[in-house]
Amino acid sequence: MRRIGMVVAAVLAAGVLAAPTASAAPASASTHNDRSDLLVLGSNGVLSRHNGNVPLLVEHRVRITGLAHKDRLVGMDVRPANGAVYVIGASGQLYTVDARSGKATKVGAPAALAGTAVGLDFNPTVDRIRLVTDTGQNLRLHPDTGAVAAVDGMLAYATGGGKPEVAASGYTNSVAGATSTALYGVDSRTDTLVLQGSVPGATPVVSPNTGQLFPVGRLGLNVVAANGFDIDGAAPIGEYKPNDYRAVAAVRTGLLLGLSLLVDVDLRTGRAKVLAPLLTSPVGVAFTG
Repeated sequence: MRRIGMVVAAVLAAGVLAAPTASAAPASASTHNDRSDLLVLGSNGVLSRHNGNVPLLVEHRVRITGLAHKDRLVGMDVRPANGAVYVIGASGQLYTVDARSGKATKVGAPAALAGTAVGLDFNPTVDRIRLVTDTGQNLRLHPDTGAVAAVDGMLAYATGGGKPEVAASGYTNSVAGATSTALYGVDSRTDTLVLQGSVPGATPVVSPNTGQLFPVGRLGLNVVAANGFDIDGAAPIGEYKPNDYRAVAAVRTGLLLGLSLLVDVDLRTGRAKVLAPLLTSPVGVAFTG
């Protein structure tokens, strides 16, 4: 408890911690009012469930078991089609996980990963896994077999510039039966929220399969690493609006010897607002739905 108090005090001293309340609007000013709980995967293999309204409150914690020998987990998401929790190891092995018991079950054979940090998220429109790494790798995986469904274009900014380091990605409209979606990511090299491809209704249409990135805006935080990003909410009928969604990232900062934080991210501007400190080094975050 003393350590928690020290961490919170340090974040408050930095002037970045927003005290969340059940009635407060998300920092992204989202019109999506349901605050789903958050799953956070630590580099130590511990999966924790955080209260959606008060992320400091951890409701359940379990260590994941059943991994391949010497494998370590590097990414996580929840499958919109059935609510199953998926994780991936540094070996490229995909697993499903029982979020209560922590028991992992292998899915197929390992995929070949290039990089040390991984972003993992389900495309809800086709029920396939998008996997990106800090080296620019851009893959699609089949969730039932673990097989690589496609090797897509390397991540790169459409207008040129430096090499991106995107290892945290999230699709909008992550619900079963979705017919439209947009893919966002966090570039930890430039502390920037990016779009991978175009948003629904935009012209020209740019597929995320091309790997083309478009900057949205700066986070306003010094991010050393971003290894977890997810977006909650279902698309209403009509024009695409970023503020229909709530986006949360798990980041490691330059604060207090690499303090890790949960942050709300405004999909309109990229601006981040701190929700809570994390007492683990995160490698994945996902809304429970």
